Amino acid sequence: MRTCNTCHIPKPLEDFYKARRKGRPKDERAHQCKECTKARVKESKARNPDRERNNHLRRHYGISLADFKLMLDKQDGKCACCGTEQAGGKHNTWNVDHDHTTGDVRQLLCKDCNIVLGIVQDSREHLERLIEYITRHTK
Repeated sequence: MRTCNTCHIPKPLEDFYKARRKGRPKDERAHQCKECTKARVKESKARNPDRERNNHLRRHYGISLADFKLMLDKQDGKCACCGTEQAGGKHNTWNVDHDHTTGDVRQLLCKDCNIVLGIVQDSREHLERLIEYITRHTK
C-alpha cells in the first residue's frame, strides 16, 4: 500500500506507475497514483495544447510550431505536392516531409502524398515507372 501525494488516498502499489529513472530499482513506484497522474497530464495538455506538437516538431524535425505555421502559410494552406487543402489522416494535420538521409525538412504534405513518398522511398525512378505504367493503362 502507498498513499498518493495528491489525493492522499491509500492504494495498492499496482495503482501507481513504475518510476523508470536511471539508477533506480526497477520495482520502484511513483508517489502519485495513476488516476491523479492522468488528470495532471490531461490538465497540462488542456492548458497548452500546442506544447506537445511543438516538442514533437523540435525533437523530430528541428523546427518549431511557429516554423511549421510559417511553412503552411507560404504554401497557402495546401499540400506542396498535390495542392489539396485537406491534410487528411487520423489527426488531420500536415506531414513534415524530410529527407531521410540528411534530415533536411522539405515542405508540408497531405497524408496521401506523404504515404506515397514513403512507399517508394523517395525513388524518382520508381515514380517514373509508375507514371509510365499509369500512362499505358489509362484511356
